[in-house]
Amino acid sequence: MKKIVIVTRRMIMGGVEKALIAMLNSIPKDQYEVTVLLMGMGGELEEDIPEHVIVEPLFGYENSIIEKIWNYCLRGRFIQAFKTGFYTIKARFAKSIYEQELLYSKRIGEFSKDYDIAIAYHVPASFPVQVVMNNIKAKMKIAWIHSDVSQYQKELIPYLPLYENFDKIFCVSEYGMKIFNEQYPHLKNKTALFYNMFDEKQMILMANHDNGFIDEFKGIRILTIGRLSREKGQDIIPGTLKRLKEEGFNIRWYCIGDGSFSGELKKLIENYELKENLILLGTKKNPYSFIKQCDIYVQPSRHEGYCISLAEARAFNKPIITTNFVGAREQIIDGETGVIINFDENQLYHAIKTLVNNYDLCKKFERNLKSTEISTSYEISKLFDCFV
Repeated sequence: MKKIVIVTRRMIMGGVEKALIAMLNSIPKDQYEVTVLLMGMGGELEEDIPEHVIVEPLFGYENSIIEKIWNYCLRGRFIQAFKTGFYTIKARFAKSIYEQELLYSKRIGEFSKDYDIAIAYHVPASFPVQVVMNNIKAKMKIAWIHSDVSQYQKELIPYLPLYENFDKIFCVSEYGMKIFNEQYPHLKNKTALFYNMFDEKQMILMANHDNGFIDEFKGIRILTIGRLSREKGQDIIPGTLKRLKEEGFNIRWYCIGDGSFSGELKKLIENYELKENLILLGTKKNPYSFIKQCDIYVQPSRHEGYCISLAEARAFNKPIITTNFVGAREQIIDGETGVIINFDENQLYHAIKTLVNNYDLCKKFERNLKSTEISTSYEISKLFDCFV
């Protein structure tokens, strides 16, 4: 059996993690032995990893460094115990995240097992890049770019020598790959397109499992899904919604997700007096019933890679408004299957007004999305081709 190892962060509720689950489900268990190494255990999607996939914590099962050092000593591995303590202390005084990650990779040491393919799945500038390149033996090493690299130019500088040693670099959108190749032309011969995978049939099936909205609201429901963070752009929602509310539109906007911006968003809700209009639903493992029931889906991100939540809204044929981030135009045709705007509160406000007041346009988007190929299951063949 061919052996694949995938290194990523935590299996939290996010687009990158959902795409990984879909990919794992598409790899035949009778032909490939797949291992997933996680930087942290306990993410919401961890239990969705297929049973045949080997899941291991990158830093071991111990709850503390002291416990880890003690276990090494009990097994007579005194050199490894010393390295663990030494590199842990040294990492605390590292001058950069890159240097800290390098020291952590030295603490882990080299894995004894050999693999056919090793994948750094959570990149561009992150610890999995270090681990795959420094700690794992594999015939082929692949980096997976899920982001707009123009947003990480400074952070990527020390990682470039590592990227030069990868055999292949997959980018999850065509425009994302274009930006990567323009920024790093000397790596162009290594790059290839691999759209994020998702299971459309499973999503539609799951949409019937939960109740979705239970507040009995009778107006227009707008939905946004994504981690609550600056890059996802939820900060322009309150101002937009306030203007719509003042004009008398009966709208309730729901946000699924959690994150660092949660506290600030709650303050904006209070300041704009939107407690009854902007509802934070938190993390939902099954958001599909909400997507199915909403009237308009809005993706206000500043930047994305491919954006799984946008693909999910397309699968349910929803009237969509999205900002013009990397990959948006690969999913939405402006004026035909949705509306594409700049990241601008005024443009968002006018786009929502247009859809709310134009039933025929919403039905047009719905019809066109129904006739559009949504599934990306065919992408898995690109991974299998790496074995040829």
